[in-house]
Amino acid sequence: MVAPSLKATTRLLRPSLVARQRCSVRAFEVPSAALLADAAAETSAVISLDALGNDIFFFLLASVVVVPLSRVLNVTPVLGFLAVGCAAGPFGLGILSDSEANVQLGDLGIVFLLFTEGLQLSPDRLLKLGNFFKLGLAQFILTIAAITAANLYLGPQVLPAAERFILLDDELVRPILSTPVLAFCLAGAGALSSSAFVLPELKQRGWEERADGTAALAVLLLQDIAVAPLLVLLPLVAGSGPQGSAELGVLVAKATFGFGGVLVAGSVLLRQIFSVVAAARSSETFVAATLLVAIGMGVAADALGLSTTTGAFAAGVLLAGSQYRQQIEADIKPFEGILLGIFFMTAGANLDPALCVAEWPTLLSGILAFLGAKLGLLFGLGAFAFGLTRAEAIRVALLLAGGGEFAFVVFKLAEDLGLLPTRLGGLLTASVIISMSLTPLLGELAEFVGDQVERIDANQAADARADEFFDVIDADGNGTIEREELRRYLLGGGGRASEGGEDGNASFAELFAQLDLNGDGVISRDELRRGYVDLVLGEQRSAALQDAAAGGAQREPHGAGGGELATAPDAVVVCGYGEMGQRACDVLADAEAGHPLPPSVFAEEEEEGGG
Repeated sequence: MVAPSLKATTRLLRPSLVARQRCSVRAFEVPSAALLADAAAETSAVISLDALGNDIFFFLLASVVVVPLSRVLNVTPVLGFLAVGCAAGPFGLGILSDSEANVQLGDLGIVFLLFTEGLQLSPDRLLKLGNFFKLGLAQFILTIAAITAANLYLGPQVLPAAERFILLDDELVRPILSTPVLAFCLAGAGALSSSAFVLPELKQRGWEERADGTAALAVLLLQDIAVAPLLVLLPLVAGSGPQGSAELGVLVAKATFGFGGVLVAGSVLLRQIFSVVAAARSSETFVAATLLVAIGMGVAADALGLSTTTGAFAAGVLLAGSQYRQQIEADIKPFEGILLGIFFMTAGANLDPALCVAEWPTLLSGILAFLGAKLGLLFGLGAFAFGLTRAEAIRVALLLAGGGEFAFVVFKLAEDLGLLPTRLGGLLTASVIISMSLTPLLGELAEFVGDQVERIDANQAADARADEFFDVIDADGNGTIEREELRRYLLGGGGRASEGGEDGNASFAELFAQLDLNGDGVISRDELRRGYVDLVLGEQRSAALQDAAAGGAQREPHGAGGGELATAPDAVVVCGYGEMGQRACDVLADAEAGHPLPPSVFAEEEEEGGG
């Protein structure tokens, strides 16, 4: 790095030496301030290019090492990139030097990620996304309002009590609790989640087409769209930026009508452009056109006051139905992977381990508070206001509870506006990085907890159905089901079970014994619940499916051969759970015909009929 400086100094002194040769009387000329500034700028540019080249070399080397090693260790490469970035960053070994250029390079990875996601949106899936945009809007607004209010009104009351148990740093916490603008900035950044972390998790777990995956994607897209208004609003709240209504109107018009015009033009031109490029039969030109469209739409959106990711996503959506979608996706994928790796490494490079260790009580408390606030709001909104089941809502809430990459942009703007002290900014950046890195673990937790909640809900629903079933069968209302009551319910007081002879009675006895768990000769409400859950939702479900797959083809379907239906005609209308009643009758009929079935066949009928 010394050589460029010496060359620049030599070029600076050369005019003076020439002048002294021409006139020996003149004294040695001192370089002017303008010449010194030009030389310094040139030297800085050379150093920056060299540093960027070294960083790119390191990024590529890390990509070659991290991805295979992560697969061997069976961990997500994202954690590896974060760890490498932290070790090589300015707070570690100092290998990565040009952080600003690296961040801009890594941001392209997010642009390509959203562009690829837009390519995969069919019209039907886009319509499903629209159903959950209200969830995203409610989450964003309510999270900002709740966190801001909690910091300003609840925080000063809770802080003295919390400090009795937790060693919080007053110098870092007090400004947040006493400065409305800073509290708003912190809430706005905390309301965002990470597309770069969550979208790969959705793809890996196969949740993209499910309701919880669609809801998560809709919330992420709404957050990306809301970043630009947040960046416009923050200077207004801080007392800078456009203050008049006319200036604000221009910004809104640019973001809505301007970008709307870009979308209309893009819907007409983009496919034509790719048709012309494809006709040239040049793979290099096609790749260049793909990169141009993804980045160009992002630049257009940024110029109109929106985020670059919003423009890239819109470009992907416009090309989703084209005949070139698969080729475009294949061309953009390698760039997306490499640049996302750069993004994660630059994010890890901003992590200051020494600051985290020194302020770990404050850092940990802040992370837990933000995770809890976002998790609670997302779960409550999804489960009680926007039609998700409890299991789906908990999966969405856990996946989106972490921080988002656009929080770095919000913090940078706050620092430029003089709102955010440097040490507090470093701690907030660390909290976002750590919470983002928890997303893979939160994804595992979301899958486990969601499955458990789903099982609990299914058991509760089965108990309710079994109770209704019990009330119908218990004709005398004495709180137990006797053998004759069950027979009368299943066959309407006669039919095959009473006339079928010894085999029919034996089959009915097996069915009754299956439900009479304690063998006292009557079926209690709890026994019917347990028997119903075991038969329909328990482990025998998989056994029934295996039995159906192995032996179903060898058995004649019920009612085959031209005979009368095996099920008594009134078994369906006795109660709303006709499928189970029909299947119980079919058990008896198959036993009479010489095809005994295990009790678990109720699970097969439930699987086919949906209960």
